[in-house]
Amino acid sequence: MIRRERGAALLLVLWVTVLLVALLAGIAATARSQSEAALYGSERVRARYAAEAGVAQAVQGLRAPDVAHRWVPDGRAYAFDFDAARVTVRITDVGGLVDLNAADGTVLTRLFEAAGVDAGRAQALSAAIQDRRGGRTPVRGVAMPSVPGVMPFRAREELARVPGMDQAIYDKVAGAVTVFSGRNFPDASYAGPLALAALQGRGLAEAEAEVQARRARPAMRGAGNGGAPGMVLNGGLVAGFGGVVERVRSEAVMPDGTRVGIDATLRLALAGNDWRPYKVLGWRVDSLDPPQTP
Repeated sequence: MIRRERGAALLLVLWVTVLLVALLAGIAATARSQSEAALYGSERVRARYAAEAGVAQAVQGLRAPDVAHRWVPDGRAYAFDFDAARVTVRITDVGGLVDLNAADGTVLTRLFEAAGVDAGRAQALSAAIQDRRGGRTPVRGVAMPSVPGVMPFRAREELARVPGMDQAIYDKVAGAVTVFSGRNFPDASYAGPLALAALQGRGLAEAEAEVQARRARPAMRGAGNGGAPGMVLNGGLVAGFGGVVERVRSEAVMPDGTRVGIDATLRLALAGNDWRPYKVLGWRVDSLDPPQTP
């Protein structure tokens, strides 16, 4: 009887021990998870501040009094270190983007074709954009039937809701479009590969090679890219190179791999207005463009 009671007691102790070990393991795992989450949150906050520093540095670079040190808004990369983060900033003058409210039918069609869309669907998407904003323009000299417009685009994200658009196509062209330039064709001096291909009707690979060559050489103030269609001699504009509305994409990467990106559209103030050097027209966090080069 005593042995049986001792055996039952031993079994009970073993079960209690197993339960305590499991409980302690669960508590340890939860604590570790919470610690990792707190560390990730802390690194994410640091990365966000570093990305915001990239935007501030971009404004300073665009307004630098020394032309030799002025940043060029043609998509070339500028990198620096900030609080252990590696910050990479790319600035694109909106004049180098395809304006959804102003671009003609041919430019819009070529944009989608350069993104890999077949000709028929590219024309249909071009027509849908023009119908949305009101009226169609000829495509390659051929008049297009029109339907009454609804309203102009107020943000490039509205392109995703155009009939016939899907996420894959939107992801490819989102970085190459704007609603802020008011131009019916992009400026080749600042255009990325997709916008340049849409402007000149050339293949994407050829446009990419030209853009990479342009970004690799020093820029001259007010100079275009040698007479390409759409070139604008910008003269002494207050932003230095380009116009007064710039799209800034700043990405900060922490040593542990935490990444935060800011995609901002800024209207630069007139020279001498240092107390408010820019106005924010658009600001998105963690919404970097897909890997495709715009």
